[in-house]
Order: sequence, then structure tokens, then C-alpha cells
Amino acid sequence: MNRARQEWPKLRWDEAVDRVSKCVFRLYAGSAAGTGVLVGLGHDPQSGVCFATLATAWHVLKALPGTTDELEIVSADRKTVFSSAANQIGFYPLGEARYDTGLIVLRTGRPLAKESELLPLFPHDSVLGRGADIGWLGFPGIAEPELCFFHGHISGYLNDPPTYLVDGVAINGVSGGPAFDNRVHVIGLVSAYVPNRVDSSTTLPGLMTLVPINAIRYWMEHRLGARVLKKTDLTS
Repeated sequence: MNRARQEWPKLRWDEAVDRVSKCVFRLYAGSAAGTGVLVGLGHDPQSGVCFATLATAWHVLKALPGTTDELEIVSADRKTVFSSAANQIGFYPLGEARYDTGLIVLRTGRPLAKESELLPLFPHDSVLGRGADIGWLGFPGIAEPELCFFHGHISGYLNDPPTYLVDGVAINGVSGGPAFDNRVHVIGLVSAYVPNRVDSSTTLPGLMTLVPINAIRYWMEHRLGARVLKKTDLTS
């Protein structure tokens, strides 16, 4: 895979967080909770119906099929709420469950966000190098309902399935949250935390696993024919 050249202007982390947070949503999936990020917008000009696609970790949603539990979607500013009881919401895994990537398609009466607020997705044929500086957002259960920012570096990789290893934490509720660089490229989705278990009574800090956004970008571009933000779009 190519190592992507970083050509967009850098932002301060607080500026990047402000931009990314507009696309981040709290997910309540029955007894589970997690975080999702808006990756696509659509509009049917004939019916006037708007659509939005959110990405999250599949394990946040996997217990919902076959139950009567509802999926509730709440914006980071808590002003916008959708529920599967009142709105048309579909969700499904992208690929096998072990890839831990899920998509939510939401039908709305109005756009969920401005097109200019959508975030650029990391190229599907690229990978961040070891030592790359990244941040991620999510809603940790210990600070409900606060949206929190985390920061770390790419430590290494797992190849089956393709996964980033990050020297950072993944707290319950942050699963599915977007990881991004300081140019607001979405790099991937928070998947899990792997603690370093020395023995049955001793656990040391471990590594976070991050599912690359590459498969979602490929699916949007090559299966849906969607327009994905390019480098030149960030300055517009």
C-alpha cells in the first residue's frame, strides 16, 4: 500500500476536534452504546427524501438484529435525535463480522449536516506509517454524555484482519469513534483495547486497535459511485 503524502494544512488539535465533532454521533443500541461518524449524505430530488450514512464498529450494533431493541442516534451537541422506533434506519456489517465495521443508513426529512461539514476519508490504497500522530473522539461511558478527545500514535499493524495498533486507550462507549489526523482525514474506527495481561491478577497498559477506513472509502467510491472528498476540497 502507498504511504500517503500529507499535503493539507495542519490544524491545531482543538480546531480539528471542532470540525470532526460536527460529524460524530452517540449510538444507543439496546443495552450497548458506542460512537458513530457521518461518512455520506444523499438526496432524492424526486421525493425530497434525504439520506445519511454513518460508520461505526459492528460490535456496537451486532446484538440488535432479531430483537425489539431500538437504535437511537444523538448528535454531539444533543440537539438532533433519531430513533429506529420513529425513523427509517437500516444497519448492516461491511464485510465479515471479524472486520468490525458497520454502516447505518438513516432516512431523514432534512439533511443531517451540510455537505461542507463532511470529512475527507483516508485513501483506500494508503496506510499511515508508524509514529504517525492521530486523535480520536468518542463518548466514554464513564463520562456520559460528554464527547471526549484522545491522542496517540500509530504503533504497528495487524494483518489479519488489517488493523492499526495505537498507543492509546479505547474506553467503553468510544467504540466506533473516528480516528483522524490533524488535517481531519478520517483514518479509521476505534475497535477494541487489548490489555497487557501479565498474569491473572496483573494487567498493564496495552494497545488500542483501529479498523482502517479504507474499506468504507472503497465501498463508497467503487460500489456506490459516491463523490468522496479530495485534497482540494478541504480548502473550499
